[in-house]
Amino acid sequence: MKRVSLFVFSILIAFQLAAQSTEKTYFLLNESRVLDTDIYKKNYPAIRNWWMEATKGISYNFAAHTSESGRTYGMVFVKGDENLGKYIGQRVALSDKIAVALKTVTDENTANRSQAIQRSIWQQSTNTSVMVPDFKVENYDFRKVVLFTVPFDKITEYEKLTEQANAEDKAIGIIYNYIIYKAVDGYPNNTYMMILPDKTRLDYYTHQEERNAKRKGNTKLADINKRVSQLRTVIRMDHLSRVPVQ
Repeated sequence: MKRVSLFVFSILIAFQLAAQSTEKTYFLLNESRVLDTDIYKKNYPAIRNWWMEATKGISYNFAAHTSESGRTYGMVFVKGDENLGKYIGQRVALSDKIAVALKTVTDENTANRSQAIQRSIWQQSTNTSVMVPDFKVENYDFRKVVLFTVPFDKITEYEKLTEQANAEDKAIGIIYNYIIYKAVDGYPNNTYMMILPDKTRLDYYTHQEERNAKRKGNTKLADINKRVSQLRTVIRMDHLSRVPVQ
């Protein structure tokens, strides 16, 4: 009996350790449009610094982007359900505080906004994402973003096929940043966001051509990617430029 109890106990400990090592990563997204992107970019560093200090130990990064579509994308990154709950719980109160602490900046930003903020929450899909080992948001100023939906009854199939495609890429020596997030709130739960970061837009398309050249002739990978594509319905494609923070 003791052996069985010890065995069960060891399984529980192993499960808890695995859960800790696969902590969920989220970002909270604020989408809007502004009248003047220069004003948005000028004010962002001060706003980011204030929020970073106010949410120290809860958030681990903030990033903002302008885009070809005219949207602005403000992202707040947190790890773990507990920190996500803490951030959401404090967000309104902190918004009131920053409006007082940085009144001139926040008043100018509010006057510059041409569209109400749309808020959403996204969870990183670790099993379908690929990142270089030293990935940092700050190292990539360009991002191609694709929003798409997958039928609810095809989500498992889509994710398994994407894992297979990533494995095939790795097998032929392709290593790049291919980050998938799944909507938790603000969009239907079958909505995904694919983020493809690179140094510049030219670098992105140059590296894309290099990847496609390596994939050429790989019929297995071509078949997998075709099946993945058939499961996705693209609802938006955009090109983002990161707002400098210094």
